[in-house]
Amino acid sequence: MPDFTTDHTEPAADRVERFQAAASTAFAPLLVRAHDGPPFHATIRAQATGGLLVSDIRTSPVTVNRPAGRISSSDNDVYKVALQLSGTMGVAQDGRREVMRPGDLAVYDTTRPYALEHFAAPDGEIRTVVIACPRHSFAAGPDALREVVATPVPATRGVTGLVAAFFTGLADELPNVDASGTHLADALVDLISLTFATPPRPDPSALTARMIAYCEANLSDPTLSPRTVARAHHISVRYAHRLFAETDRSLASWIRSRRLDRIRRDLENPLLAHRTVAAIAARWGLYDAPHVSRLFRATYGVSPTTYRRAHSGGF
Repeated sequence: MPDFTTDHTEPAADRVERFQAAASTAFAPLLVRAHDGPPFHATIRAQATGGLLVSDIRTSPVTVNRPAGRISSSDNDVYKVALQLSGTMGVAQDGRREVMRPGDLAVYDTTRPYALEHFAAPDGEIRTVVIACPRHSFAAGPDALREVVATPVPATRGVTGLVAAFFTGLADELPNVDASGTHLADALVDLISLTFATPPRPDPSALTARMIAYCEANLSDPTLSPRTVARAHHISVRYAHRLFAETDRSLASWIRSRRLDRIRRDLENPLLAHRTVAAIAARWGLYDAPHVSRLFRATYGVSPTTYRRAHSGGF
């Protein structure tokens, strides 16, 4: 496809419409909605190589949908593999909703509905490198890849780091990419397959134990949540919840319970009597003092202040 750039002299609605047409031609029929804010702009630089389409996409905040009504048997039958370079992108498919941050890789399937939401970067530029790969080029079958769609993989080292470097290098050298690069395409597909191949899952009880140990070590981190725990263990949030469904409480409830227990123990410690309840709660990642007080009362039957008075010798 020819490169595309919005014309700043056009009305905003026309720019969005032309970008929607260009993206639909490159990948599959899409619906595009620009976010409120600065005037919409977008560029697509693309090059086909060995049956793949490599695209360097830069855009202002925008939502892209692939609704069921726009999917037909005549569409391109491809997986899209994205590397987020700047800004963040929400990706949703098959009930999963995740956020891609700079350096993350994710795959999604054009034969089923999906949604992408591009958020602004600190410098204002949102940049994503997308490679459209025919489904038949993957050694892993559709059932295997279905397990990993819309699940970001941090491209920090090993194979994922190599794939990210490959993506970035291709995007930076698009004008010079060989359109007949079959060997290049084969190598890239092999790397992508390794990245998203569903590995044998470890014993669920062992994985749950590692997740619990991770949570215990990070209770003071206010960002600790089922999402960050799943991300740290390279599993989906859905699978993390499934593991904890076999216990007597949810993962979020377990984290909250452990934080409250740490707060309770600190309130009993006379050496910490000089610290306020709010400071103790913040030490364990909870910064909303009224909310903490309500949770504490619901769990232990009294307010944190009353509990401290009764258990720390009058401090």
